[in-house]
Amino acid sequence: MPRPATRRQLLRGAGALAALGTVGAGGFVVSRRHAESGERVIPLWSSTVAYARDGQRVLVGGRGVPLDLAAGTRCAADLPQDSPVRERAAQFTDAAAPWLARVERALGAERAELGRSALADLWVLSDGLPAPVAGWSESWRYVWPRDTAFCAVALARVGLVEQARAWLTHVQTWQEADRWFPARLDPVHGRAPDDRPRQFDGTGLLLWAATEVIAASARSDRADVAQRLGALTSRSLAALQQATAGGTGFPPVSPDYWELPEQRRTLGIMTCTLTGLRAGAELTGEARDMEAAEAFTALLLRSFGAAGFPRHRHGGGADSALAFLDATGVHDVASIEQLRALRETLARPAGGIAPGARWRQDGVSWTPSTSLLGLALARAGDPDSAGEILDWLAAHRTEHGSLPEKVLFDGRPAEVAPLAWTAANVLSTLDELAQAHP
Repeated sequence: MPRPATRRQLLRGAGALAALGTVGAGGFVVSRRHAESGERVIPLWSSTVAYARDGQRVLVGGRGVPLDLAAGTRCAADLPQDSPVRERAAQFTDAAAPWLARVERALGAERAELGRSALADLWVLSDGLPAPVAGWSESWRYVWPRDTAFCAVALARVGLVEQARAWLTHVQTWQEADRWFPARLDPVHGRAPDDRPRQFDGTGLLLWAATEVIAASARSDRADVAQRLGALTSRSLAALQQATAGGTGFPPVSPDYWELPEQRRTLGIMTCTLTGLRAGAELTGEARDMEAAEAFTALLLRSFGAAGFPRHRHGGGADSALAFLDATGVHDVASIEQLRALRETLARPAGGIAPGARWRQDGVSWTPSTSLLGLALARAGDPDSAGEILDWLAAHRTEHGSLPEKVLFDGRPAEVAPLAWTAANVLSTLDELAQAHP
């Protein structure tokens, strides 16, 4: 079996068609001007994912099948009324209804509608699975630990704490003997589908997610939830402590959310390691854990921070990984001005951002990075900037209302939709803004 392509490799493959300056994939005509400037036309593989009449999930629109959907759902209009799928969808919607009502009261009907579509995206990518898959296209139909962490936190914020806890409880069974997680896993069998290098960011982010889910639980349930997630929290914190020598040393070199081989430590691994150490210290309250978090904060500031938080310690340009800090509640490391600056330094023509300054200059906005920045700004206390990003994301959804992974230079959604991580970031941002609203 050939190794499935990474997300960036798929982007490059699609871009090769655009570079020809002829009719690209999906039928879009690529002008010579755009070909020469490097702006890419990437096909929209799916406008959404939905359950068809036979009760199976299918890609809809784009390169998928045409399908009429019941209004506001990810179910075909002709799906039988007595289908178990409809019942599960209704249960999920009913459970989220109080949260949606709160968002509408605080932020208005349009923002609530964005939340409703993001919830539908997250539901269809997780229904009946032990944890949400990143997307439904073949190479995305896997569980990324990083994505799952943000999805679990979003679901807990919405009020579906038990479902979020169940995801994390299952994912903790995939933690390997040395306490690392594979880069991605088959959701059914729990096995890595290929030999791509493991990514250390999942360890810290899942520890953070566990602490958030515990905190979101009812007071009477917290001890039980903490016990059920005890293996995840204790083993992950031990891994972070060991890997950083109690917070005094650098974590191991590892690929991060760019999903490229790395020879040097990245800002993404550094920020997610600090997130995990902070979360672990908050959870245990033990002096040893608090000292490790403080020591690693100082290490990050005098290494990456001294250079303005580039992708690598000694270069690499700006990286949207800086937003991991405030997005996960680490508020005393990067300044809000540095976060705001990412919108300029990483700006793409349609209004979103790229993952980093050294990312391919192809005109494509990436919604995971853009939505992560929105969440960071919301949690850092800049609701206006966060709201602008939410409005941009809402305006660049597909015709079925799903949040895509990419947005082209001219504003068209591209490649897979929906994407679980983006949906999760949108939900958490809406919740943060609603909580702050008087």
